Amino acid sequence: MSKLFKFSEFALNTTFNIFGKIEVLGSENIPKNQSVISVSNHLSIIDPPLCASAVGKEARFLAKKELFKFPINIFLKFYGAFPINRGKADLKAFQWSKKQLNNNNSLLIFPEGTRSKNNIIKKGYNGVTFLAIENNSIILPLGIIGSEKCKNYFQFLWPKMKVVINVGKPFKIINLPKEKNKILYDKITKEIMQRIANLLPESYKNHKKIISENDFTYTKIVGKI
Repeated sequence: MSKLFKFSEFALNTTFNIFGKIEVLGSENIPKNQSVISVSNHLSIIDPPLCASAVGKEARFLAKKELFKFPINIFLKFYGAFPINRGKADLKAFQWSKKQLNNNNSLLIFPEGTRSKNNIIKKGYNGVTFLAIENNSIILPLGIIGSEKCKNYFQFLWPKMKVVINVGKPFKIINLPKEKNKILYDKITKEIMQRIANLLPESYKNHKKIISENDFTYTKIVGKI
């Protein structure tokens, strides 16, 4: 890990230890010595550093280009962020993402593309599916709870909140046909979002039941492939 990343992670964890509380459940599910695509629901501006800290690997993540303004751009670069043009195909960001999946890194992606306004997990975009298939990547699902209380960057300094991050079991995309189309990618992305939803309480999702492993067609937990 870079010294800048370690410093940023230490500073954030220190403020939470003093003013708030952060709890990571399921850390035993994080693959050792392997790069992963970490995927999470998105509630707040504080999600990227918290998810990065929970995974424990040096994280890289994509952030909307509008955020890259002084002084926030400095903080984002500390955490390995790269600007992306939302709402259209961004080949530069996609190529950058592919390069990050090495050296035991974690590429952090919020498939919803933006923060949820009512805390309910939304439909995901297919970018993470494209990337995972292209790199045959392991995907690590995260469910973050409680971070919606962080409304601005000043709260990074005194985060008076309790945040829980549930780390799910890693999985890979399987059963791919030779012919791929948008319908297929939509189905796979839906499964990815369902795996994230399984890590969230009922108040954070529209459907109340847990989707069982047998109900997934295109994703399987690593070790069961």
